[in-house]
Amino acid sequence: MVANERIANQSALAADTLGAAVAATPGVSDWQIDTIHDEEAQLYLIGDRTEARRDVTNERARVTLYNDHPAQAGEGQARGATTLTFLASDIAHPDLLAARLNDGVTIASLTDNPPYTLPQPAAGGYPRVETQDPALQGEMDAALATVMARLQAAVAGERNVRLSSAELYATRTSATLRNSRGISAASQGTRVMLDFVLIASAGGREAEFHGEFYRRRLADLVIEDIVRAYATFARHSLSAQTPPTVRGPVLLSGEALSNLFNPSVGLGFGGPYTFHTSAEAAYQQLSRLTPGEFVTGAEPRGDRLTVSSDPLRPFGVETHAFDGEGLPAARVTVVENGVFARRWADTRYATYLDIPPTGAFANITVRPGATPIADLRSASGGPLYEIASFSWMNPDNVSGDFVAEIKLGYRHDASGTHPIKGGSLAGNVFSAFADARLSSETYSDGVYYGPAAVRFAELTIAGA
Repeated sequence: MVANERIANQSALAADTLGAAVAATPGVSDWQIDTIHDEEAQLYLIGDRTEARRDVTNERARVTLYNDHPAQAGEGQARGATTLTFLASDIAHPDLLAARLNDGVTIASLTDNPPYTLPQPAAGGYPRVETQDPALQGEMDAALATVMARLQAAVAGERNVRLSSAELYATRTSATLRNSRGISAASQGTRVMLDFVLIASAGGREAEFHGEFYRRRLADLVIEDIVRAYATFARHSLSAQTPPTVRGPVLLSGEALSNLFNPSVGLGFGGPYTFHTSAEAAYQQLSRLTPGEFVTGAEPRGDRLTVSSDPLRPFGVETHAFDGEGLPAARVTVVENGVFARRWADTRYATYLDIPPTGAFANITVRPGATPIADLRSASGGPLYEIASFSWMNPDNVSGDFVAEIKLGYRHDASGTHPIKGGSLAGNVFSAFADARLSSETYSDGVYYGPAAVRFAELTIAGA
């Protein structure tokens, strides 16, 4: 029996124990049990020195309890829910387990939501997806050491740049999901995370540049390309100047562009397009979008945006055969040719809106355009500001407005290309696409897959 199969069987035993305890708990109307077993290898560097190596194993179970009860205000039934996390030590003590489950039912009974039911087993089963890195099925410590050696060698080959620190994690996860409606599903996958800081120096001055990357497999951490790009960013930060305050064309590229759609890579949080295309936003009367109408409010003057959720993309960070409720994975296009096409929905909000559930939003896929980046960068009558990285980018999910600090960018004009940093970029993620051109080249950060750059006709830079 291989390691992952053994872990899956152990998780199934834990789910059986929990299932029996939940079934014996008064007031439980529905339930879902998730068991998660992680095996993680961690490697830390300070400068060129290995600071620590760690191997961490974590097993836990999440139990979601649903309680149906008379609505506290008005007539009819209401449904409440709460989620409890258990460790193996909790499950081993029946009295403690029963007490916590009873407390959970009490908490769930205090919440009044309109009724909804949990999903049932998928008639066609679940799709096959690629989520496991073959390179991480054996000794993970050795695999990490090889990648870290490549990182050190790549940095050593860069002039005037040194490695300040680095962290590299690799995780194998085995999980099961069971619910009271008959779903019983299992999944396995791998994840890797690389975090490093480079320091560039010249003429007695220093500048650092931080990179953070999430992937499913080590092969997608193209170390040499990553170091080359971020070493260049670090060197350019030494001479970068604060841009002036200006309103005009702005190009977002790479990491800066992906942050516009997904500000929290690796954390599973979406941005305004994810929020406003959701059934939850519609039910809460917060969605600004109407099916069949342009997402920009008026007919776009440039390229038309197409946005999809793709949980089937091979080795995507958000790739899965089923979502957190056990709904089978399926591609869903929410915006097509600039028009709001359909809402994505979990079971609860699909029930409330009387629409088919699609499952949770997964990997963000944006259809590229037809224009090469080199053409998008042409100044065409005036300077063009390109933003390559933000210190942070957190658009307001409700309004779509954003103000983001510029970590590094470039001014393209007749005299050449000049690095910039500082100041901020402001705009609105919906109105900005009313006049935008998308690159033909593509970029991916593990969650976002789409054009490598987008040129917006008019955004505001607040600088010197």
